Amino acid sequence: METGRIKRRKRRRWLGYVAFLAVVLSSAAVLCLAMFFRTQEIVVVGNQRYTAEELISASGIQLEQNIFAVDRARTAAQIKGVFSYLEEVEVVPVLPTTMEIRVVESVPAVAVVNSPESYSLVSTGGRIIEQCAGMSEDGLPLVLGTNFAWYEQGAYPLELPEEVTDESRKDHREATDQELEGVRVMKTLGYVLESIETVGLDKVDYIDVSDDLSTEILWDQRALIKLGTELELTRKLEFAKAILEQELEEDFTGIVDVSVMPKVSKTYTREEPVEEFMDSFYLENYYKY
Repeated sequence: METGRIKRRKRRRWLGYVAFLAVVLSSAAVLCLAMFFRTQEIVVVGNQRYTAEELISASGIQLEQNIFAVDRARTAAQIKGVFSYLEEVEVVPVLPTTMEIRVVESVPAVAVVNSPESYSLVSTGGRIIEQCAGMSEDGLPLVLGTNFAWYEQGAYPLELPEEVTDESRKDHREATDQELEGVRVMKTLGYVLESIETVGLDKVDYIDVSDDLSTEILWDQRALIKLGTELELTRKLEFAKAILEQELEEDFTGIVDVSVMPKVSKTYTREEPVEEFMDSFYLENYYKY
C-alpha cells in the first residue's frame, strides 16, 4: 500500500508539473501574441471602384492591433455591407504584421426595368448593386415583368430575410408577396442566364419573367423566343439559336416557339411585324426603328 501511495504521489506531482508547464507555455504564447504580430500594414487587393483608404476605413482594422484579434468574418461582412459593388470580401492575416483585404468587385449582368423612370442593376452574383434613375443605357439585357425598386442597394433578392427563414426568432414572420416574387424571379433568371452563357447566345435584348411558366427572350430586336418553363432550357436555346442563325432569313422578324420541345422535338416559327409580338413598354421606350 505504501508503494501505491508513493506512485500516486509521483503521478500527481508529474501531472502538476505538466499543468504548470502548460500554463507557462500558454502565458508565453499569449505574451508573444501581445508583443508580436501587431498590424503594421493593411493592404487591399482587387479594388478598382473603391480606394484602399475607403475599404480600410470601413474595415475598422487599426494599426498595432494584433492580427489574430481581428474577427475576419465579421470584418469582411462589414466591408461588403458598406459597398454594394463588392461581390466577395476576404480578410486574411499575412504573417508577421500585415492584414490583407481581398475583394472581388461585382460585374453587372442585367438591368431590371422597374418603370420608365428607374431600373435596378443586378450583378452576376444576384446582388442589387445600384438603383438607377432613368432608362438603362448600360447595354445589358433588360428584365421585364417585375419590379425591384423596393429593394435596398446591396440586397440579394434570392435570399429571404432571417426573420422569415429562422422560426426561432421572436420577430419571425411569413415572407411577403414582394419577397417571394423576388425569389421566383431570381431563380428564373438564374436558369435563363446560365443557359444563355452555355449556348453562347448574344444579342439578348430583354428577358420577360412576368410568368415563370412562359418565359420569353427578345433576340436581336427581331425575334421573340418563347421558352415556356425552365425545363431543358439549354436544349431549347441551342435549338432556337440554330434556327435563327442557320435556317431563317437575316431580315426575319417574328416568333420562335421552343416551349414544346420537352414533349416534341420541334420548333414553331411565325413571321410577324415587331409591333405584333414585342413588349409594348420595350417597343415604346427602347426599340430603335
